[in-house]
Amino acid sequence: MAIALTKGSVGVYLSALLVSALFWAQPFSGGPRIPTVLIIFLGIFFLVKGEITFSDQRLRRFIIILTLFFVPAVLSLLNSYDRDGTLKLLFILPLFIPFAAGVLHLIDKKHVPKLFYSLILFVSAFWMFDGIVQLISGHDLFGVPPWPGDGVRIVGPFAHHLRLSLFLSITIPIVLFSLKDSNLFWSLTYLAFVIFVILLSGVRTDLLTALIAIGLYILANRKVKILLMLIPLLLVAVNLASNNSTITDSKLKTISAYPDTYQKWNTLSSYRLDIWLTAKNMFIENPIIGVGAKSFSDAYDDYVTENNFFNSDTVFHAHHPMISIAAETGMVGLLGLFTALSLLYKWGRRSLVGRDLLANPWFQILILMFFPIQSMPLLFTLWWFPVVALVILFYLADLEKNEYKLPAEE
Repeated sequence: MAIALTKGSVGVYLSALLVSALFWAQPFSGGPRIPTVLIIFLGIFFLVKGEITFSDQRLRRFIIILTLFFVPAVLSLLNSYDRDGTLKLLFILPLFIPFAAGVLHLIDKKHVPKLFYSLILFVSAFWMFDGIVQLISGHDLFGVPPWPGDGVRIVGPFAHHLRLSLFLSITIPIVLFSLKDSNLFWSLTYLAFVIFVILLSGVRTDLLTALIAIGLYILANRKVKILLMLIPLLLVAVNLASNNSTITDSKLKTISAYPDTYQKWNTLSSYRLDIWLTAKNMFIENPIIGVGAKSFSDAYDDYVTENNFFNSDTVFHAHHPMISIAAETGMVGLLGLFTALSLLYKWGRRSLVGRDLLANPWFQILILMFFPIQSMPLLFTLWWFPVVALVILFYLADLEKNEYKLPAEE
């Protein structure tokens, strides 16, 4: 999409660049913190100037969702193992109101959403290419080596984190939507390579996320021929990844071998079962308001199971948003979360033709983020919550446009 370079178009490019920075800044030191703060200040400015107001339905709906997260956190303060951590969260969450105002005003500019999609496509493709360079040469384009340890584990530009596969998997709906008017060859090529790189990262949950994303796209857009053409490409990707990484090969073998004991299930889940059983103990003993928002690690040793692989010094969160909320904010937190998700679905059903809702890429990403059996990042972290908030805001903005039609209806 070409936009003539004028004074107005510079604002369009800068707006799209700033909003997309919540993704492309992830590998850098500080991640998306700087763009998040900039958007918050811009949101305050837009609200003060009256360029966006609280009468905006999208902003009001986002505040409702935020309140459903905020109130349980407030109540959990009464029982918090880490009062400073809970109070910090209570200070940060309201800042996402001006953040929402800033994002909504920026994406209201003509061409910004389409330019944003193009930037995410470019960034995702670049990260994927960077990971392949890392595999071939032993370091990526920035000199970052693979993840240290036995076997090859590709991280791309994410030097200190296994987040490459996470962002490649959750951006699949955006990429496929961006490529929907292109030749099918490009979608198939991208999916084959992205699965290959995700396999080489050795993170099984991200592989599951990617496969679910592909399934949602095929289901929503009735692209059965993509599935038929993609299966042989995926088999080739699996074979190549297994041959190039002992880590990938061992991870795939654990998937194919059905575990029949707790220890085998625990090993298969990278010892997540120990963490989740400890979280269950937290929930059972503090069923109403939990052990306190952002207090999981501090409370861990008091609820740890016997022969647990972890302790408070080695575990930092529950590795699952729903389990984390259950343990930290109890039934009140779960009620808030399920109410928020129900409202997002209800608003979507009301705004879009029911069978079109699944075709919305942002709705697909929300499914990926909150899929019950998935191990996802902790919801309230400074590098992840801005991404979750952005997805919700794009979704709420799209509900008013009703522009996602099935191919047969276009």
